[in-house]
Amino acid sequence: MSKASLLQFTARVFIAISAGTLPSHAEDQLDNSGTNPVVLSRSLGISNEYKFLSDDRYFDVATVKYTEPFADGRASLKVSLPVAATDIGAAHSPGLGDLSAKLSWIPYADARMGFVLSSEIGLPTAGETAFGSGKWTIAPGVVWANMVTPELIIAPALIHTVSFAGDDARGDINRSDFDLYIVYKPKGERWWVTGDLTASYDFENQKTPMSFEVSFGRNLAFLENGAAVNGYIRPGIGLGEDRPYDYNIEAGLTVVGF
Repeated sequence: MSKASLLQFTARVFIAISAGTLPSHAEDQLDNSGTNPVVLSRSLGISNEYKFLSDDRYFDVATVKYTEPFADGRASLKVSLPVAATDIGAAHSPGLGDLSAKLSWIPYADARMGFVLSSEIGLPTAGETAFGSGKWTIAPGVVWANMVTPELIIAPALIHTVSFAGDDARGDINRSDFDLYIVYKPKGERWWVTGDLTASYDFENQKTPMSFEVSFGRNLAFLENGAAVNGYIRPGIGLGEDRPYDYNIEAGLTVVGF
């Protein structure tokens, strides 16, 4: 996706978020914002993230994601399919990135807190291109979600990603990510704000990439079956000498709860 196309896509999502309307019974609907880590709902979304890298390079990835809950909503399977473009090295036309599948399970949750255990498998479907790692990876993780108030959620998470097979010529992956996720969603309102502070340690390269992102989301509409159509914009900035990017912007649309 070109820079012009990215800006057009972002502008359309922003206009939709700003102009979105809901029927009067929206407050009586189940929370289908997709912001609560311990609410596992069926969802289908598409997003585009544009990363501004150092030396005027870029990495652009469009991702389709589908989540299917099961076990009465206490577990889910999420599949992500990315298509990327970059000018790292020689210029690249858009190509397939690394497919991933994530299994999540909620062992405990009540009105005040909950835990989510997960494990994500990454497949090197990008092959030898610059769009993927070239490695099979597994990433177990845990999220501790705290419902501080009906409007505020604070959910720290720890994820560790390691490679276990793949292209021997590509670097191994051994990285821990600490993520501090915060949601502010006023009761009865159709908008929300989230913050994400991510601090990582790359054991292979002895680096500490960090980033901070803020998203602005809104329910655009409820469908007849109660599903919600949501839109969001998420700008971010890389932090520190080992930052993964200088800054980025992501925009997306998601149907939740159908």
